[in-house]
Amino acid sequence: MSEKKEMDDSSSGQHPLALRCKEALKVTWIGFCVNLVLSLLKLIAGIVGRSAAMVSDAIHTISDLLGDIIVLIGVRLGARPIDSSHDYGHGKFETLTAALIGLLVLVIGVGLLYSAAAAVAEAVNGDSPARPGWIALAAALLSIVIKEIIYRYTLTKGHSLNSKPLVANAWHHRSDALSSVGTLAGIAGAIFLARQWTVLDPIAAIIVAGFIVRVGASFLWQGVQELLDASLPEAVEQEMAQLIGSVSGVSGHHQLRTRAVGTYFVLEVHVLVDRKLSIVEGHDIATRVENTLRERYGAETLVSIHIEPEGVRH
Repeated sequence: MSEKKEMDDSSSGQHPLALRCKEALKVTWIGFCVNLVLSLLKLIAGIVGRSAAMVSDAIHTISDLLGDIIVLIGVRLGARPIDSSHDYGHGKFETLTAALIGLLVLVIGVGLLYSAAAAVAEAVNGDSPARPGWIALAAALLSIVIKEIIYRYTLTKGHSLNSKPLVANAWHHRSDALSSVGTLAGIAGAIFLARQWTVLDPIAAIIVAGFIVRVGASFLWQGVQELLDASLPEAVEQEMAQLIGSVSGVSGHHQLRTRAVGTYFVLEVHVLVDRKLSIVEGHDIATRVENTLRERYGAETLVSIHIEPEGVRH
């Protein structure tokens, strides 16, 4: 099955980055259309159903549209191949996109946290909102189901395509679903319980907003770290060291430097070989190390190897 797919891809004449970009864009456009329809439905339901929580939830979904637009731009730019102005490719555009989505989610979370806390304070002071209508309750339930489905779909595609923006955007969808959970709890409490229990809405929103802030901060931090050329995780570097040492002809290595550029890795390493080997033999060893690393981490992995004879002092 996989062999047939590879043959189909190669016969189409499209570069792997172009195929990956095409699939990522399709996933994002689906999410964009879902968010557009859902935000309109929730806004109408919030106004007709006299639910401030649902109106806020609709605004949250509208922010997802902005996230989708950021992803569409970032994925398209990140799919550009290496050129004279970007020797390491354009993968950092995807990293920047993921960081921007993280910032957007973080700002939304802080805004929801503030508005929810203000609503709790108003309820404590006796200013309870009016009971919302059933249409608002139905819209909240529908939003949870749809956003959870689009979250799982986008997350699965994001992992399969190794796309940071898609994974970040998936969690943006999940944050909207969780926001709707808080909205559902508050609306249900306001409808089925006594009027003083309308405070359940903002209390639930505070909990949800806290989760949203955590997710947004996590993606923002990861994106900033990668933009600053942070090293790959220690476990990945240890695995790389083992792979390098397993290659025939390698006596040792040092000065392993790593970083991520979007979806692929860039690494530099000094490899020690027998000092009696010829230049051609040393080159063959370097080629084997490079091929071993690319087999493990993908053909787009950029590997720079400096061959050194054993026993040379630095």
